[in-house]
Amino acid sequence: MNDVTARAALVHELDVIGEDPAERFDRVARLTRDVFGAPMAFVNLVDDNTVYTLTPQTSTGRRELPASESFCAETVLHDEPTVVSDARTDDRFATLPVVQTLGIRFYAGAPIKVRGTRVGSVCVMDTRPRVLADSDVILLQDLATWAGRILSDGGSATDSGTDASALIPGPVQLPGYDLRAEVVPFSGASGDFYDWTPTTYGVAITLTDVMGKGMEAAKHAASIRAAFRAQDQERPATDVIGATDREVGPALVRADSFATAFHAHLDTATGWVDFGDAGHGIAMHLSAHGQPVRLLRSRDLPLGLHPGAMRRSSGFLVLQPGDALIVCSDGVLDLFDGTLASLDRLAEMYWAAPDDFLRRVRALIAERSPDDDVTTLVLARHGAAPTQDPSS
Repeated sequence: MNDVTARAALVHELDVIGEDPAERFDRVARLTRDVFGAPMAFVNLVDDNTVYTLTPQTSTGRRELPASESFCAETVLHDEPTVVSDARTDDRFATLPVVQTLGIRFYAGAPIKVRGTRVGSVCVMDTRPRVLADSDVILLQDLATWAGRILSDGGSATDSGTDASALIPGPVQLPGYDLRAEVVPFSGASGDFYDWTPTTYGVAITLTDVMGKGMEAAKHAASIRAAFRAQDQERPATDVIGATDREVGPALVRADSFATAFHAHLDTATGWVDFGDAGHGIAMHLSAHGQPVRLLRSRDLPLGLHPGAMRRSSGFLVLQPGDALIVCSDGVLDLFDGTLASLDRLAEMYWAAPDDFLRRVRALIAERSPDDDVTTLVLARHGAAPTQDPSS
């Protein structure tokens, strides 16, 4: 079976063509449109000769288009996004009806993959020429990943959290360490996110909490995540935070919003952790050697308050064998008494059963139903059990 035949078979196997527009796909298209500030965005499937949109702009909007008349037929041929800054000057697309009749000038589409096969695209279009930054391209790829995971779930996703988890990072190999995280959103879309990226010496980790909940917070979270990922992670953590703030801060200012962020770089050989904290302050270093819990207090303002206009403070710690770094969003405080003293209780939970920690947090969320997103990240260095309970 060739690639085109395999794609067409899988597109129809997904069994979503012809269904009424679904919120799970509309949410992806809305976020794409909002983040890029463009008039049109779509989640499309492409078989051998037809493009099907799962997100028509109106209830009576066109649901099918010949592949020969669509940008997306080109997008599914490549693993990387297709970006067309001005279709009128691009010989591949200048004669398309949407260019000639509707006046489309700008197109950017990232391929949606299901089971490793490109089946469609998440795309954004505008009637004016545009140029995308590297972080915008990364963001578009993330949105396509989100759509692909919704399709892979066979439509079983609900507002209980699938959307919030759709952009989680893939596993990273860290010999001698355990890196785990989980986000439990208050609603289907979350303003929290966690991320990690391999570096030359180990890994870069990020946890961010955007003011607010729902789609508006999720929109900003997606932009911030893409901006962090576009930075050179070989630089100090605070430099990465500063550069990210310069990129996303103006948009947060315009939206009268802000985001707290914790960003750190681990050197796996030494356990050295270089970190910066933009107003977050909900992180702790747990020592396996009887030392008290060390709260990593923030000394810097959040992203979006004074973008790029301040010097940021750097911090460091060393993860010894058996130690752990735990970073949370402020929703975790609502599981206890709402204050930073809650972190001592969280530390007790960790030491009681490190391997079962995230499951126990999830159970506590189910029991107490906090009215906020809850995100928890754990970076632990393998080693002996603690000599005594550090919380005692």
